[in-house]
Amino acid sequence: MIRKNISLYEKDMKKIGGIMEKHEGNLSAAIREIIDFVDFMLWKFGSLEEAKKIEKRTKGVCVPNTMLNWFLTHTDACLPDEDAAGSIEEICAIESVSDLAEIADIGFPVDIKVDDAQNPSEVTVRLTGERAHTEFVAKIMACFLAENKGLAVEDVFRHTAFTTVKLKKGGEGGREREGDYKKVRESLIKHFGERHVMMQVILNKPRFWNAMINAIANWGDVERYKYPRIYR
Repeated sequence: MIRKNISLYEKDMKKIGGIMEKHEGNLSAAIREIIDFVDFMLWKFGSLEEAKKIEKRTKGVCVPNTMLNWFLTHTDACLPDEDAAGSIEEICAIESVSDLAEIADIGFPVDIKVDDAQNPSEVTVRLTGERAHTEFVAKIMACFLAENKGLAVEDVFRHTAFTTVKLKKGGEGGREREGDYKKVRESLIKHFGERHVMMQVILNKPRFWNAMINAIANWGDVERYKYPRIYR
């Protein structure tokens, strides 16, 4: 038995109140249980930092890699709704632009480096990883910065192993002024939303566009080639 003196603040005692109650006020027994739990978390995850990320991921969805690639391919060059882009704050608290690097913790194998600034007028984001993954995360980040910081996309440099996005304040008024908002939105469409307007039109009138496309194209041959099992 080793005896050591420890100092705890009132807030510390409140945090372990449930464990203390379980052990009928026996602080030594409570500390031993906490030590056992920490030892398990270190064995399971390697570090407490990695263990803390699990809570963020429980709010997400796990899908097979093939399904994920299908999703990324079919949403490429389409922008998310503004509410959807803002929902990343449900997973990680974003107080400054540099906090966006935490998006990498939601499960995408992407390394993110962001300029460390509280309220910058210019930002450079570099994302390293598989092209489809970096493209999606870069798009989400750009949409979030446009909505919350009034930053317009200046340029996007796409390479096989990494993507670099440069953003700049959309104007003196950020997003508050209509002209500045339009500039910010148009920059997103230019660099990340090439198919966005087209897809919005199709989604608003799916029956019309299905009928139109079927009327001018012989889709039977296309479908037979793409889905051979259906036509056996």
